[in-house]
Amino acid sequence: MNDNHQNLVETMFPSDGSGIKPYEWMISPTRQRQWIDEKGIFLWLAFFFSEIGAGLYFMSLFYSFRPGIVIGWLITLILGGVIHMLYLGNPKRAWRMLMKPNTSELSRGIWIIGVFAVLGFLQMITPGGFNMVFNFIMGILCLLIISHGFATMNVVRALPAWSSTVVLPLSIISGIWVGHQLLQLLFALSGSATVVSGMEVWAATFFLIYILCIGLYAWGTWHMSDVAKISVKKMLEGDLKRITYVGVGVLAVLLPLIFTLIMWGGSTNGFLVFLRLASVLAGDLAIRYLIMKTAVYNPLI
Repeated sequence: MNDNHQNLVETMFPSDGSGIKPYEWMISPTRQRQWIDEKGIFLWLAFFFSEIGAGLYFMSLFYSFRPGIVIGWLITLILGGVIHMLYLGNPKRAWRMLMKPNTSELSRGIWIIGVFAVLGFLQMITPGGFNMVFNFIMGILCLLIISHGFATMNVVRALPAWSSTVVLPLSIISGIWVGHQLLQLLFALSGSATVVSGMEVWAATFFLIYILCIGLYAWGTWHMSDVAKISVKKMLEGDLKRITYVGVGVLAVLLPLIFTLIMWGGSTNGFLVFLRLASVLAGDLAIRYLIMKTAVYNPLI
């Protein structure tokens, strides 16, 4: 009996008699566990690092900022790629995923990341790499990588909270917003005060769109169906409510709002940019964790 079968048996037939009964998933909404519990935590982190790396690369294209695309490329491939490998049950058979790009969102994502790796490397080493054609192609690839994690989740129709139409816009603005904040800090560290100040108008714009998408996701999921509403309730109950109030309410919304108002009009400060970035990173991780942790399956009956 392999590890997966052993884990399934232990989940369905725990020694203390608790846990999921064999028939429970057919008659009751049951929470998905494979993509967030135990090794699933690697998938949560892999999606996060891949998307913020691509977000940094995407924003760096607009400023022709080579250090930004190098760091974004490394975050996407090294952090995102290595953590992805930790999630795989049998890495030696992972190559099979490449064979189904027509039917598998996961397979398409691997191909896109492969093309991104090659073309991104060429752009980094080419003196005239920031031309319009190269930037356009890499921009499209970055947007596809940013949305890849949530796009993969979005096709799982049995989980209503993941099939929301707001999931993809939320993932894209999330990657761009976090990538923008990383880039702003890099410019602050390089002493480019004028550029950092000029970026603040976009920081406010991306932040407002981000907050709007979070609100639309919560509102849309609540009104989508009774099963989807359970996902929102789970965010507000038990241990997860602390992550919701602190992670989303304080770190993703309140603190970035305060820092944005303080720096409104371009009155930027490197230390405040750093504090806002730290808050944004933690808040975005919390949002992604809640979306993955609270998704429940539609019962069959």
